[in-house]
Amino acid sequence: MKRRRHDFDLAQLLPVVVATTFAAVLTLLLTLGIQRASQLQSASSALQLASELRSLPQYFGTELTLVQRGLESRTFIGEPLADIAAAREGFDKALERIDTDLIGAGLGGTVEIQRVRGALDAAWARFSPLLVAVDSHKGTPYSDTLSGSRLNSTGRALKSDVDAALAAQDESMRDVGGALKDLATGLQDAVGDRGGSLRSFLMIGAAVSGLLLALMLYFALRSRRAADDARRAERQVADILGTVREGLFLLDRNLSLGHVYSASLTRILHTEQVRDTSFEDLLRPLVPAKTLATAMKFVNLLWKEKVHEDLIDTVNPLNQIEVQFAKSGGGTDSRHLSFAFKRVKNAGGQGEHLLGIVTDVTDRVQISRELEQSKAENQAQLDLVMQLLQVPGAQLQSFVRDSDMALRKCNAILKQPGREESELRSKLNGVFREVHTIKGEAGAMALTAIASRVHQLEESLVALRDRARIDGNDFIPIVVKLDELMSYLGGVGQFADRLSEVQPKGDTMKSVVPPLLANQMLAADTPSLEQVLAKVVKETASAHGKRVALQCRGLEAIPAPYRKAARDITIHMARNAVVHGIETPDNRASASKSETAAVRVSFDDAGAEGYVLTVEDDGQGLPYERILDAALRKGLVSPADAARMERPAVYGLIFRAGFSTAETVTEHAGRGVGLDAVSQTVRDLGGSIGIATSDGKFTRFRMKLPQAVSQAGAAHVA
Repeated sequence: MKRRRHDFDLAQLLPVVVATTFAAVLTLLLTLGIQRASQLQSASSALQLASELRSLPQYFGTELTLVQRGLESRTFIGEPLADIAAAREGFDKALERIDTDLIGAGLGGTVEIQRVRGALDAAWARFSPLLVAVDSHKGTPYSDTLSGSRLNSTGRALKSDVDAALAAQDESMRDVGGALKDLATGLQDAVGDRGGSLRSFLMIGAAVSGLLLALMLYFALRSRRAADDARRAERQVADILGTVREGLFLLDRNLSLGHVYSASLTRILHTEQVRDTSFEDLLRPLVPAKTLATAMKFVNLLWKEKVHEDLIDTVNPLNQIEVQFAKSGGGTDSRHLSFAFKRVKNAGGQGEHLLGIVTDVTDRVQISRELEQSKAENQAQLDLVMQLLQVPGAQLQSFVRDSDMALRKCNAILKQPGREESELRSKLNGVFREVHTIKGEAGAMALTAIASRVHQLEESLVALRDRARIDGNDFIPIVVKLDELMSYLGGVGQFADRLSEVQPKGDTMKSVVPPLLANQMLAADTPSLEQVLAKVVKETASAHGKRVALQCRGLEAIPAPYRKAARDITIHMARNAVVHGIETPDNRASASKSETAAVRVSFDDAGAEGYVLTVEDDGQGLPYERILDAALRKGLVSPADAARMERPAVYGLIFRAGFSTAETVTEHAGRGVGLDAVSQTVRDLGGSIGIATSDGKFTRFRMKLPQAVSQAGAAHVA
């Protein structure tokens, strides 16, 4: 009923709005038409004056000739002199009126008109002084003698001025006439333009008037139909309230429910106490106190006429709420309800009620969530497939094997006996190191979909690590997530195997896939460590707004048993150098350093002493104070121990599990796991790590590895 009445009110209001709009349009057209008419009148007046003035040059010549002949024949010349003076003054006044009319016609600023007027003024300025000299003579030009009349000094001067004016008359008047002709031509064009505009405005005004009449007739018919619909709607209200699925109710100004509401309302709200109940009491069991207070403020705003109900509906706190209803057999039933409100106005346009509409949208919400989840999963699968297709098959299969071994190692770590807090945290750190290594490998191969999934597992590990106390039961969710990750990577492995089986070879591939993708899929060899590190450094630097150049030496000489370990170590160390060691370009520039930093990775054979793997950067050096401060805040050292610690011992804290100086956690750093994993790997290989650093200059990590791989190391790198 409210909706139909709203439509009926709109049908009554719309003709007023349309009429007002069209009246405004017609007023605008009329104003513009009057303006164009005024401009047309001024342009026409200027054109008429210009046309009349075109005859004056010839007139001046005629009158000057009369004066000349009169002087020669000693006849009366007062009349032609007076005519010349009057014509000259008339010409000046006519030019002034033309200027006024040009301004009135909107042509005063026109470049062409200004040019013509300038030429006219220049030509007239050359001839007008000659006319002034002629008509300014006073007195009798003749003297009587016994032999007859003859020119006196006045006559002779007048004769000289007349002769001069006649001599200049042809050229000056030709220029004046030409300028007047050009002016008349320009004014004719302006008259035509103004006339055309005026006709256009009149035609548009006539069309708008006709359209307005047609719309008024249409609205009159529609208004009558709306009134009939409203009357039928009122008769059908009772039937609608009995059958509608939505919960409909009316709120008065006291925000109390009236006697009229739909039958579905009690079913949706799971209550029979509806009639004469305040809306606040109706909501109180359904929503938290904060939401209830906000909802009441929102509903009260709807009573204010200046508040646009459609706009304010966007901040409706009850647009979608989750409520819990008690089940008859115990437990609760979670449902999603949506409340909407509309103003109900009487025939006088006064608001008497608010129409409330409550709908159970549980099914819609569940379907929407399922669709969003399905969409996200499909997109994730597509992204993963596209990323997998860009990784060489051999490298992908190697990654899957290494990840499977790492996850199996995680399971083995979790199965180890241990109930003490220290033992549990040692197991947690061991799992964290393996998981972080998997993420580093995935990131190095640009498998962001896998890296993001592993990152989520790290979130759970961080949450567990940050607890004050942990027990064995806390690892159950970790075990479940590890199993899910293993299944996920198992699917990746199956994809890699199938891809290797169906991959076209040679010319066949070039005919079925794009050349770029074919070249990537045909890359049978795993990328070199230098290529992997270059990608890691480039992506990490880009993510942190830094400029870094990688320099590698001797990496191709790494013995086969050490390649996997060296790969894991250098990926962690290179990423750590970019994130923590390298400054931003601005900071490097302020320190008089090149904006492009350098990360150097080298591998050297030290003979009987083994091998040396070095990772160095020319960044800011290890921040001694920040490391010590972070260790104190994390409780890794006591204040008393911190006061006694030497710098090498402080620098050694960076290899502690969970230690990081990063203020924010990203997918590249901040967990405090990378250097811990490096340290553990080096220890497993029977090696050692040395640190050299200088504030603002460099940081160098030298990892010494034994010549012969130990049994533990062989197991790690297998």
